[in-house]
Amino acid sequence: MKKSVKKLIVALVAVFLAAASAILFFTDITTANADFKPVQAPVADNSFTVPYETLTAGPEGALVPTQTAYTPSGKISLSSIGDALKNPEDMIIDKTAGLVYIADTGNKRIVVTDLDGYVVKTFGEDVFQQPTGLAVSDGKIFVCDRTNALVYAYDATTYEVIRTYGRPDNPLVGANTPYVPVKLTVDSRGNMYIVSEGCVSGLMQVNMEGEFVGYVGANETPASLISVLQKIFFSKEQQNAFLATPRSPTNVAIDGRGLVYTVTNNASKGAVKKLNTMGNGIMSPSINFADTTAVSIDASENIYTVQSNQKDGCYVTVFDSEGNLLFRFGGTDGYERFGSLGNPVAVSALDDGKVMVLDKKYGIVVIYERTSFAGLVFEAVDYYKDGLYLEGEGLWNDVLRYNSNFILAYKALARANMKKSNYSVALNQFKYAEDRAGYSEAFWQIRNEWLENNLLWVFIVILIIVIAAIIIKILSRRKPKLFIPIKKGMKKVSDLHVKNVYFLKEFNHSKRFMKSTQDAVYEVKYHNKASIWTAGILFVWFVILQILGVVTKGYLFNSATVYNTNGWNMVLITVGVLLALVLCNYFVSTVTDGDGKLKHCFICFMYALSPYLIMALPVFILSNFLTFNESIIYTFCEIVMYGWSGVCLFRAIMELHDYSFWKTVKNVLLTVFAFAMALLFIIVLRMLFAQLFGYIGSIFGEVFGR
Repeated sequence: MKKSVKKLIVALVAVFLAAASAILFFTDITTANADFKPVQAPVADNSFTVPYETLTAGPEGALVPTQTAYTPSGKISLSSIGDALKNPEDMIIDKTAGLVYIADTGNKRIVVTDLDGYVVKTFGEDVFQQPTGLAVSDGKIFVCDRTNALVYAYDATTYEVIRTYGRPDNPLVGANTPYVPVKLTVDSRGNMYIVSEGCVSGLMQVNMEGEFVGYVGANETPASLISVLQKIFFSKEQQNAFLATPRSPTNVAIDGRGLVYTVTNNASKGAVKKLNTMGNGIMSPSINFADTTAVSIDASENIYTVQSNQKDGCYVTVFDSEGNLLFRFGGTDGYERFGSLGNPVAVSALDDGKVMVLDKKYGIVVIYERTSFAGLVFEAVDYYKDGLYLEGEGLWNDVLRYNSNFILAYKALARANMKKSNYSVALNQFKYAEDRAGYSEAFWQIRNEWLENNLLWVFIVILIIVIAAIIIKILSRRKPKLFIPIKKGMKKVSDLHVKNVYFLKEFNHSKRFMKSTQDAVYEVKYHNKASIWTAGILFVWFVILQILGVVTKGYLFNSATVYNTNGWNMVLITVGVLLALVLCNYFVSTVTDGDGKLKHCFICFMYALSPYLIMALPVFILSNFLTFNESIIYTFCEIVMYGWSGVCLFRAIMELHDYSFWKTVKNVLLTVFAFAMALLFIIVLRMLFAQLFGYIGSIFGEVFGR
């Protein structure tokens, strides 16, 4: 066996061992942290009697258990007087008068009770057909009737009809625009924001005179691959024929500052949106719950929502004013115990911290009150909202003693440490809070401090290096004999690097691919300038780079971590995708008059990725020294790295199969299509095998179970 082949085998073994070691190290870190649990102190509240668990936002966007935040303390039910609520649709609370208004839809009336549930009045029995929405403002009660397609304004004292609002008489309200008022809210100026069922233009804004003001809060049309392709290939007439329409809002609420909040049930994003005074969305909660049915805002602008889903259960979810998830409680409860919900359709937050939820299924209003833990969190949130980070620091430390996974606490404490100039502590806390913007800010301050303390020494070192280089250059000219041994040694190292080491010589062919790809492919194809073995080593290095990208890339530019990434899956996917693309390109080229062999396809694919293989690791390391302010540098490096590799790959395919430019474009598109079909086939095959094994397992279970 030749020495060069032996060296090649040794190198391959070393590279594979390095890859395996990296994967094992990666997996060990992941496994070591997989069982991490928050250290939680016991809660003084009687939290074990509630029929649900309470969750909060944890690491990596996961929902983690936390101490009970709300306990059911009472209910409003009319069953005791023999005339229970029937399919109620909405509820609103007049906090000034201390009255609760319930749209008792099934009984075609509005029920008025006090906060303790005693009935004060019922009205509208002879007027309403299907009351579904309520609002209270300036001594008036507004009721949406879905069947009558009217909005009624009642006097809150006499309970007499003041005015009705029908379809606005305005050209902007098209003849085909549906006017089916189902929900509404009213601001301090008397403007009504009406949810018209099926109206995709947003909320209808109507003033107290019944004049149409405009549409606000329209949802965006969801983008998809099909819609993008339609814009590229279809004419405007064809696009209009296949025009996708946005979802219509399904509920609405308003806060103390007059900002409107919309709910869009089953929206993939932005199920709850906060609108500014211009009607544009300015905020959505950090976690989107598509099955949201209603929203309410308390005096501190915390956001309360309810979700109803037959499969996943019913929940009450609380966010702070910035959309950070605080609490989520509820779920499925087959025993129908007090506190569990069947179909929540409305929610209202009181000033004393209580939350009232209207349950359509059971025809009751469930009242929840805060626990001491929830009170602690809300008190800390008030300080955080007002920017009083230092004043709330002690409260947030108390919150972490209860639940060390409470993400918002780390963000608040990081802000406090930023004010105290404890940037290193804040940096770690921002990382725990997964707040990359804050992390960038803290890193910027740390880097500035380092530069202020060490910039002089950096300049001195650079100056010394420059002076030394000048001196060496001058000496090499005046006394060249002194440098003869050094030059000979460097020449030997250079010769060894390129000429005597087989696979290093072939690696050197990467430069040819980067400078003149088509010439390099010609040399591979007809002069065997690169072998499949060196291409295999490049392939292994490509796989290793995927792992190194997770481990070495800077936190600000890396969404993957060792905690949320499976090393073995990453390797299998990378290997599978790359080999599949090579095979697909080869098979496509065989039916499109391509000249390349499978071996040459693999070699040229790997060598064409040379810009990425060479630049990736330095770019990963560079990302550790950049903040978001210098993200343009990282983005530019990525564009160069991936763009250069893409151009090399395109030109390699062109030369390898002897194609023209447009034939190469066709080949690339067909390769991508073939890969997509192969992936679809594998997914379908996997599903069929899963069903087959499940069926066989159920048969064995029945046989041996008996």
